[in-house]
Amino acid sequence: MSDEAHHSPGRRAVLISLLGAVASAACGGGGGNSPQPAPPTSAGTSDPPPAPVSRLALNGSSMLAPDGTPVILRGINEGTWGEMRSYDAATIAAQGGQVVRVLIRWWGLYGGTDVESRADPSPGHFKPDHLSRFLQEIQWCIDAGLWVIPVIDSNCGQNGLQDAAMAQYCDPSGTYPGGRNFWTDLAQRQLFKEAWVYLAGILKDYPKIAFYELLPEPLAGRDSSYGDDVSAFYQELMAAIEDQAGDKRTPILVGPRDAYNINLCDEAYIADPRWTNRVVYTGNLFIRTNQTQQQNIANLESRLGALVNMKTARNVPVFIQQFGVRSGDDPDQFYLDAGLSRLNAAGVGYTGWQWRQNTSSPSEYAVVIEDATTGADVVKTAVLAVYSKYWKA
Repeated sequence: MSDEAHHSPGRRAVLISLLGAVASAACGGGGGNSPQPAPPTSAGTSDPPPAPVSRLALNGSSMLAPDGTPVILRGINEGTWGEMRSYDAATIAAQGGQVVRVLIRWWGLYGGTDVESRADPSPGHFKPDHLSRFLQEIQWCIDAGLWVIPVIDSNCGQNGLQDAAMAQYCDPSGTYPGGRNFWTDLAQRQLFKEAWVYLAGILKDYPKIAFYELLPEPLAGRDSSYGDDVSAFYQELMAAIEDQAGDKRTPILVGPRDAYNINLCDEAYIADPRWTNRVVYTGNLFIRTNQTQQQNIANLESRLGALVNMKTARNVPVFIQQFGVRSGDDPDQFYLDAGLSRLNAAGVGYTGWQWRQNTSSPSEYAVVIEDATTGADVVKTAVLAVYSKYWKA
């Protein structure tokens, strides 16, 4: 999702009583710093290198926890920049969630102020305070025992033609009529690759990193001639993460062109043996409610079926990185329940869209919204109850 907003500075959020009991369990986090090895035990000797941090292992269509047991990750997105609170991760874990998808925004027009994190002269081409915030959010999740999916999002890089304002922002000189993005401007592609190498160089020593999601929703509206271009882009970044950042263990999450069109998921398959048991495949699964209930459910099942069929036919792991339905379109949580029950039955993991959003509208996706007067947290308890039921199933 490309919608984005930034919270007002100084606003203090107070979680309602439903979550108060679990909020106290949250750990403050350590700013994302990984543990350091102990000093030498005696003169002239040093400890052996620290054990590798925990990672999922991929084996055919299965994901395995570090102890070798099969795992299906279910959780939610912290998708709105700057909105996550230190206690959110512990709350999500207490409700049964296992994974959180955390995004940083890089090169793009986003709503609100100070959302874009790109700063070319800075290390990794990130604004230092934004990178610190991103790593802090990741650490909060790790401290709560959750797996984390770090994502670098770029509205310009993925397409650059979402609307007239985006096109103007990404390409102010009008040099790229087909959109200024990572396929038409290779200089920007190089900077983005360097950003990923820098970030992976940090995160490779963090525990509980589930997957790196390299770039969400590439090339919306593009035809099948762009399928190979998307695959080549992902493989270029994957190779850089392995060869330059030295991370050969963290799985990579990729999806198809046309903005992660789940019906095209098989097109994203990477056949190169180098990437066997290294890649997880995804697609968006937002629920549509514009037809009859029967037709809407059939549409949901068809799109989920495309990903399940790929899992079986290709013997690869799959994951839904954005699942959801607007609360205004689902007042009794019928569709939310229907979607989550089908995901669980199919054995497909997911992160719901989304946990927190700085809006007072109850019609949006978020589980936690703002009180229109005070800015305090308002939790959609019925929505959370449905998520929690299936997270704990």
